[in-house]
Amino acid sequence: MLVNKQNKGYCIRPDMPDVNWAPNDENYVFVNESTKEGQELMDKIIQHAPYFDFVLDEHNQLVDITLTERPEEALEAVQSAKLAELSAACSQAIIAGCDVELSAASGHISLTAEDQINLTAALNAVEQGAAGYPYHLDGELCAIFPAADIRQLAESAASHKLYHTTYYNHLAAWVRCCTEAAEVQTITYGVALPADLAANMANILGGVETDNEKL
Repeated sequence: MLVNKQNKGYCIRPDMPDVNWAPNDENYVFVNESTKEGQELMDKIIQHAPYFDFVLDEHNQLVDITLTERPEEALEAVQSAKLAELSAACSQAIIAGCDVELSAASGHISLTAEDQINLTAALNAVEQGAAGYPYHLDGELCAIFPAADIRQLAESAASHKLYHTTYYNHLAAWVRCCTEAAEVQTITYGVALPADLAANMANILGGVETDNEKL
């Protein structure tokens, strides 16, 4: 491996791991990749380039590197990447579905886009007067579920989706309020919300439950 002294860029030739193939160029330092120490140093350089300084011995040979501070990524870029990450996690959580307890059976339903379309069709059918409608729990055969169970399936699915979309919305608000990239990186899907956001989310979900009870 040859490492440029100025920009810390490096060149590797697998066919010449122990040969300094630019011996007369003072702009480069050489790492012998054929030794254990050289391999470890090469890996360290690759991992941290260009954020390091050279450590040279009395013969002006590279023996190690000392790490320097990495510039912090632009806050907006970190926020954008985090929002995309959280959005994807929200979608996966919705698709994963929820457990349901019905009069006829209990189990789990997935909520892919197709599942949601099918469940909407089932709900529409019973709302128009059908006494039951064919549906299936994950891993189970299709069966005719009574209208009350179809409504329960739809309600459970709607609550599940509402919870995750509302949770993501509050996570996104938290991300946008951050003033440091390091804080943004601590926010992961499933983490507890700050007290003010948690209270607001509880009020929103509680209000929906109250309205449903009135209906």
